[in-house]
Amino acid sequence: LQVGVAMNTREQTEDLKAFEQRLTECVGYVEATTSKWRILIVIVLVWLVISIWNWWRDDTQYVTYLDMLKSNQSLSLCLITICIMYITGIFDRSRASKIITQRCRNVLRNYNMSCDEQGKLILKRTPRQVVEPWRTEFPPNT
Repeated sequence: LQVGVAMNTREQTEDLKAFEQRLTECVGYVEATTSKWRILIVIVLVWLVISIWNWWRDDTQYVTYLDMLKSNQSLSLCLITICIMYITGIFDRSRASKIITQRCRNVLRNYNMSCDEQGKLILKRTPRQVVEPWRTEFPPNT
C-alpha cells in the first residue's frame, strides 16, 4: 500500500513539474510579444506628447476643433492611431501575460496553489483548523 502511495506522489510531483514548465513557457512566449506592443505604445505616446506640445505652442486662433485638427495633421494622425490601437485591442495585448497569470491564480487558488509573474508555481500550506476547547458548538436541530 505504501508503494502505491509513493508512486502516486511521484506522479503528482512530475505532473506539477510538467504543468509548471508549460505555464512558464506560455507566459515567457506571451511576455516576449507583449514587450513589442509596449514599445509601440511608448512610441505612439511620445508622438502624442510632441504633437500636443507643437499644438500648444501654435499661436493660431481656431474657430472649431475641426479647424484645429485640420491644421495640426500630426496630432490628428496620432489621435486616429490611438483610436485604432484601442479598437484593435493593443492595450489589452500589452497586458496579456498579467491577464494569463491572474486567471491561473484564480484557478490554482482552489488547489491551495498560486503562481508568480513568470509562471512558477507556488505551493501553499493547507490551512489548519484551530481547535478551541472553550468553544463548544452543537449541530443544529433538524
